[in-house]
Amino acid sequence: MSDDAVAAADHFRAIGYTRAPDGLPLETFERPVPKPQPGELLVHVVSSSLNPLDYKLAELNFLGRTPPVALGFDFAGIVIARGDAVTTFDIGDAVFGMVPSNRDGAWASGGTGGYALVPECLVTSKPDGFSFVEAGALGVCYLSAYLALADTLDAGATVYIPGGGGGVGHLAIQLAKALGAKRIISSAGNVRSRALALSSGADHVFDYRRDDIEGKIDRLTQAQGVDLVFDATYSEDSFVATSKLVRPGGRWVVLGVGPGKTSRRAETESPVAGILAAKDAQLVNVNLLRYFSDSVPLDAKTKTLLSGAIRDAAATAEAGVVRPHLSEIIPSEVGAINAALAEMRAGRKSVGKIAIVVDKERAR
Repeated sequence: MSDDAVAAADHFRAIGYTRAPDGLPLETFERPVPKPQPGELLVHVVSSSLNPLDYKLAELNFLGRTPPVALGFDFAGIVIARGDAVTTFDIGDAVFGMVPSNRDGAWASGGTGGYALVPECLVTSKPDGFSFVEAGALGVCYLSAYLALADTLDAGATVYIPGGGGGVGHLAIQLAKALGAKRIISSAGNVRSRALALSSGADHVFDYRRDDIEGKIDRLTQAQGVDLVFDATYSEDSFVATSKLVRPGGRWVVLGVGPGKTSRRAETESPVAGILAAKDAQLVNVNLLRYFSDSVPLDAKTKTLLSGAIRDAAATAEAGVVRPHLSEIIPSEVGAINAALAEMRAGRKSVGKIAIVVDKERAR
């Protein structure tokens, strides 16, 4: 699919952190428009979205980047240049995907679009039935859900996905349903989040602040436990609680660095591994960032894995199986982004996704 031709500028004002650590609030700074290397695409960015990754990188700079660093790792936009060896996309194609977290992200101020260099393996075609704004909210969260569930969820399984109203959580529920889960259980702390988990396909949604979730899952599973837990909450308390809900021989899948490490400042002792080992349950750690933690180029196996995941995002979106819920759409301006990140960091912006319009004219 081709879109309107876009002429690249020479420079643009990126949005990101200019000091490390403690890089919040974010600032704007001048950036030259980069040139694609072999296997890369230069994308004119139309839209993006917020992820907890953005404020965590700004706070901790745990990838060891040298500021200034542009943020915003989801993107949707238009291909305006391509490096040698790119075979899949043409100039003018409408695409979406994820910018590697060890590169400059997609956010830019001014309302006329930004620019992102992206490896071909992290780009896919935008579905015709999706706006740029919707597609720009899929990349990071869908890849996380896919890598967690595609090889671990068996058809007919009973699954527990806490945080089902969050960015990863509501997409994971939709994907679990598409993969053949027989029963999907979720939980959330407020009415809006629980409603989103239900509308995303969960069969049972509990209030983790009030309900005895362990007791309710015991009753639903005849005290056997669930076949699979996918915990993307980044909460040590949740990790302990949800690891107890897996049946003997089941799977507990965690997103991120894993138990005892979520602060990234200091490692603490966690009982999770012991809880799972006692019932011969498997601990599966899904950490998308591990693929982008150093300067070593992605190998062929990793490229194939990531390409398959982002293409699956396009296929399921095209089929109407997965659609991100956009609770808010904000402009790509530093004040709006700082305010939204502060709310997200405080746990007050936890329903679905917050989209960011980078190119006002083309966002449709």
